[in-house]
Amino acid sequence: MTTTPEPPTAGPAAPDAVTSARAASGAVQPTTAPVPSAGTPVRDLPRSRVFSGIQPSGLPHVGNYLGALANYIAMQESHDAIYCIVDYHALTSTHDGELIRRNTHEMALGLLALGLDPERAILFRQSDRPEHTELTWLLSSVVPVTWIERTPSFKEKRRYQPEDINHALLTYPVLQAADIAIYHARYVPVGKDQAAHLELAREIVRAWNARYGDYFIEAEAVFSDAPVVRGTDGVNKMSKSLGNVIDIFAEPDVIRRQVMSMVTDTQRILRTDPGRPEVCNVCQLHRFFSPLEYEAIWDGERTARTGCVDTKRLLADRIIETFAGARERRRELAERPGYVEEVLRAGAARLEPMARETIAVCHERMGLGPVER
Repeated sequence: MTTTPEPPTAGPAAPDAVTSARAASGAVQPTTAPVPSAGTPVRDLPRSRVFSGIQPSGLPHVGNYLGALANYIAMQESHDAIYCIVDYHALTSTHDGELIRRNTHEMALGLLALGLDPERAILFRQSDRPEHTELTWLLSSVVPVTWIERTPSFKEKRRYQPEDINHALLTYPVLQAADIAIYHARYVPVGKDQAAHLELAREIVRAWNARYGDYFIEAEAVFSDAPVVRGTDGVNKMSKSLGNVIDIFAEPDVIRRQVMSMVTDTQRILRTDPGRPEVCNVCQLHRFFSPLEYEAIWDGERTARTGCVDTKRLLADRIIETFAGARERRRELAERPGYVEEVLRAGAARLEPMARETIAVCHERMGLGPVER
């Protein structure tokens, strides 16, 4: 007998990010970092299932956090949240097995230190649920090649790794669609750089539903207040592969060096020149790390009352202060051997019935398996 996912049920509105942070920083997890946010992109969403995946690139950086992880943490309070470290996806560009394992562990450790709670959300490793790859194959049968050739990830990777254009790069978006569809997620907290991929995921499940009957949900993107976070170069998205990140878990002197290296307003040559906070990357980050006074900071730049060096120093102090609790929490968790692995395996085990049910329904509708007599 086939089944369809239950429609989302109404529930309490998601708390704003600051409220979530205050709850997370209470007696249960006193070292959880607050969520710096100027607003709440999730407050009006009805309670439903949330899914998102993150690449195993080691410990998270400020771009990861502001772009998506702040919403991960906020949404676990009022939604059925499932978060995945996508080690299958990492194989498209990383071919060092030990590095992938280490980076997966570090990313999980960072997420837990930042406030992701295994009692409220499921955290798992993608490769621990191989049903994702089977669903990828099943979905790929409805996907025209032209759909995936136009995706930003394929074009970007083709530019950055021209000597390694592997088949997985091409099929990456189908696996991404399977990641979301297999658990019938309604919402996907992502950075805005993933908007095109999520829209393609919606097209893929729409095509499958049209051929085999309504079953999968067309998930909706949930963007943070900082959907695209520029790196220290002031131009590109913050990315470890580009070496333009601000680390969350580094020692304070490292964070200061990274912030002090940031490119600001390129038209402000002299200290006495007025600045343009609207285009200055440092000023933009103050919106999140100095939410109560960023307008005064911007005014100081605009009138040349303050210089770029002063603004950078203040930003470095605020970032260090914001994540001080998370850094301590990470040290505590790192001293518990086997804890991260236990969390990841337990999360995968909880998802097994749901993943198998989805595959079983697909098999029945797509004609796989024996004829029933």
